[in-house]
Amino acid sequence: MLKMIGNRGFTLVELLMVVSILGILASVSSVYYNYYRAKSKSTEAKLVLSSVYTSENIMFNAFDMYSNCLDDMGFELPTASARHYAVGFVSVTANIDTATYNLAVSNGLATGACPPNLAPSVGQTFYIANTGAANAVADAGAFAAAITSFSASLTKSGAQNVSNNFEGLGTQATPEERVFVVPAFGYINSDFISPSNGSLWTIDSNKLLKQHRKGF
Repeated sequence: MLKMIGNRGFTLVELLMVVSILGILASVSSVYYNYYRAKSKSTEAKLVLSSVYTSENIMFNAFDMYSNCLDDMGFELPTASARHYAVGFVSVTANIDTATYNLAVSNGLATGACPPNLAPSVGQTFYIANTGAANAVADAGAFAAAITSFSASLTKSGAQNVSNNFEGLGTQATPEERVFVVPAFGYINSDFISPSNGSLWTIDSNKLLKQHRKGF
């Protein structure tokens, strides 16, 4: 009798229960896998914004002003074949105080370099992504739209005061205006591939790194 029970195998109900449990475990594992995979990609934003901050401070230490001319100030994107994040000043035209700029030139800034009224330009003031989740890429349009959608409900105090903005550059005329805020935006999860829900980070002149939207 005992031998017969030991060899009877599994019933259909038992097999279905096992399959169901395995399915639940697989789905949970998939959710957490996608979560941590997306979270790891957000490290890119931290690295690239830290690099922007370093370049801005090299500029400031040399000429007592910040600028939006990332290319001219020596900013380089971390070497990677796949970049999920766009970064830089995508919609800010510089409005640097004339006296401050002239003083920078007298201190060695090449004439014409980092113009005080430099308009947004891809590869100069901002850089776009070259990959993204579900083939969605943070190009110039998506980058600008992401900042607009996030800050639409905020009360801004003008282009010169960037303390409440998510992208900006002060006039550099006074210590209060020697400020900047630089955003990074990208698609790192296939469920969040629009300007209104993608991953958005910023870093400012006080080295405050903030994640405004996870994007996963």
